Amino acid sequence: MSRWSSDPLRIALAPGEAALLRKVGTPASRVLASDERSAASLLPLLDEALADPSWRSRGVEVVLSQHFVRHVLTPPPGKVLSRAEERALVKASLREIYGDAAEQWNVQVISQPPQFGLVGAAVDAAFMQQLDALLARHKFRDVTIRPLASFAARRLPGKFAGWWALAEPGWLSLFGGANGVWHYLVGQPIDDHWADALPDLIDREAALTPQPLAPAVWIQAVGSGAVTKPDSGSERWQVLPHDTEARGALALAGI
Repeated sequence: MSRWSSDPLRIALAPGEAALLRKVGTPASRVLASDERSAASLLPLLDEALADPSWRSRGVEVVLSQHFVRHVLTPPPGKVLSRAEERALVKASLREIYGDAAEQWNVQVISQPPQFGLVGAAVDAAFMQQLDALLARHKFRDVTIRPLASFAARRLPGKFAGWWALAEPGWLSLFGGANGVWHYLVGQPIDDHWADALPDLIDREAALTPQPLAPAVWIQAVGSGAVTKPDSGSERWQVLPHDTEARGALALAGI
């Protein structure tokens, strides 16, 4: 019998923590802690943990905390672009915001109709190269590495229209969209009282959107416990189902 699991291993990386999680087999999970908060500081811990044969798997899905990702929404290109032109536009938009540091980032592009902007997600390229090499060294054949938002978006309603607040400890990602198109996005640090401040934040960001969005907000909390619907503001609030007991990187792995 093969000692390699056919079920993909789920790995989550968050500031100060990495988590391993799987549906079948023992141990079912493991959390690794680091005194540092950088993504790169987690790699030696992960390398050591994956040396244990019990974690062998053909496939792996890596969830990256939004702390480690920078998103951007470009100006509408106005015409259909090639993949190379899309990447160039996203890189230029990142460089305008973050300066020369954006040159050192690995970029993924989400295409949208040309009358809307492109969505870009950027992660430090050196870190991604090290992570790819680590996973290859441990003989994972099928590798998926995506931001938390990419995994979490699967839980949104099929006809999403309005605002999506994706919260994890210390970071909030706010997306505005309708009809399968993203019109606005922003990310920012938060404290433990982020839910109380959400109505004012939505009002401020709504004033900056290029076109009005439906006054509906879906709140998705990952690793930050139970969330109560805000009792202020004019929006319709909906809290998406989530595990209120899971915390930190292990909650990200379970998304």
